[in-house]
Amino acid sequence: MRNILKKPLLVLAAGTLFSTIALGKATEITLWEQMEPAVRPTYIKIVDEFMKKNPDVKVNVVHYSNEDLRTQFQNASLAGQGPDIVYGPNDNIGIFMVSDLIKPIDKVVSKDLIQKFNEGALKSGMYDNQLYLLPEFLGNQIALLYNKDMVANAPKNWEEFLKIAQANRAVDAKDKANSKYGFLYNEKEPFWFVGFYNGFGGEIFDSKNNPNLDNQAMVDALTFVRDIRAKYDLGEAGMDYDIASQLFKQKKAAMILNGAWSWKEYEDAGINLGVAPMPIPSKNGYALFTNASKGYSLSENTSDKKTEALNKFFDYIFSPEINAEISLNQSQAPGIEAARELPQVKNDKLMQDSIETIKYTVPMPVVPEMRAIWDAMRPNLEAVLNGKMTPEDAAKKMQKDAVDGIKIIKGE
Repeated sequence: MRNILKKPLLVLAAGTLFSTIALGKATEITLWEQMEPAVRPTYIKIVDEFMKKNPDVKVNVVHYSNEDLRTQFQNASLAGQGPDIVYGPNDNIGIFMVSDLIKPIDKVVSKDLIQKFNEGALKSGMYDNQLYLLPEFLGNQIALLYNKDMVANAPKNWEEFLKIAQANRAVDAKDKANSKYGFLYNEKEPFWFVGFYNGFGGEIFDSKNNPNLDNQAMVDALTFVRDIRAKYDLGEAGMDYDIASQLFKQKKAAMILNGAWSWKEYEDAGINLGVAPMPIPSKNGYALFTNASKGYSLSENTSDKKTEALNKFFDYIFSPEINAEISLNQSQAPGIEAARELPQVKNDKLMQDSIETIKYTVPMPVVPEMRAIWDAMRPNLEAVLNGKMTPEDAAKKMQKDAVDGIKIIKGE
């Protein structure tokens, strides 16, 4: 355990906040988390307040980066050690379940608490019809962002979108610094692309959790992203996340695609921000980006003797007021249904944008095979964008690469 905690304790010595109270006879709960820097001070304050109100429970909070959290938790848990609670994204569930590192959380927390969650949020914490994660929020969705000083109203369909985007495009081939763009997005990233695939009617896995990539929906989605530049003269070759974001902040891009995590950043930069679903020329009419959650899972090593203390902690952290406070800090839709009805949530524009655009999303699969899907999509998507592969050939190659990648994950 000493080696496992060495890194976070060094970070603590450098100034990271750490919550504790006098030992006494308090039941100790250890929580490992990977919260964003902007969120952590608020969270530590809330945990401190909980311990003051519940002196019989001590919560030790240890911070890791996302990848470090996953690795350290796996290593510690397999050694029979590690935290009682692990806080992180719901796509960790499938990875942790493969090695039986977490236990069903609905066997520990009360039914009364579970009934307070938003239905969509609760589903994000499920794996094989059992609940393994209590979702703090549901969000992480990508949406169409537009500068209201350049675009008066959000486009309601593809035709309106195309007209607005082309009207705001003025590219200076000799001096790109003087160029303006109607629409930009992170074109090579599968996390963005999969929203188009879903919007054209695709599903990443079939009913038996096999890859489902070689189909007409994939061909249509690949054709669409190719045509954004090749046919509609939008976007820019090689566009990535940072460049698109910077041009939007500089008011040189009228519309971009980005996730809920970024919205407050643009408002703080002085952008008159609008948020809307992304129209596409499909039967559905809109891209369907994935949603995801972050929340709390219980280690398989957590002692049953801590059940009472755990319930006290979860009842507090998921009270509507506390859940709203944490969610507002991230512009993500609260996991607790009653929190969404509080005035501070209803009166927050970005929060309402998040709740509205969640309607145009589908759940992110939490199975470990998703890593093979991303790896299969990326090079073949890029080949289509660069004109080196047809959408039809890319769809076939994606399917083959995904199947091969999953075999490697399973050790076959």
